Amino acid sequence: METLLIFKDATSYKFWKIHIAGNTFTVTYGKVGTIGSVKSKEFESEEICKNEGEKLIQSKIKKARVCGDPIVRSGCKR
Repeated sequence: METLLIFKDATSYKFWKIHIAGNTFTVTYGKVGTIGSVKSKEFESEEICKNEGEKLIQSKIKKARVCGDPIVRSGCKR
């Protein structure tokens, strides 16, 4: 599962993307138009990984981010 979130205001244009596969997720974030920074985290099980990933997604949505392009953002929740 992959989710892309975009934040844009008068001074910022940032992205945050999470890719969940098996018991690992990878988060990529930064300014739109750049490669961004990448961080990965491994968990004991797929279920724990998915739950932690969902928590991060919900946390980012609460911080006023909006879902990105529907073609790119599979699994994005509003």
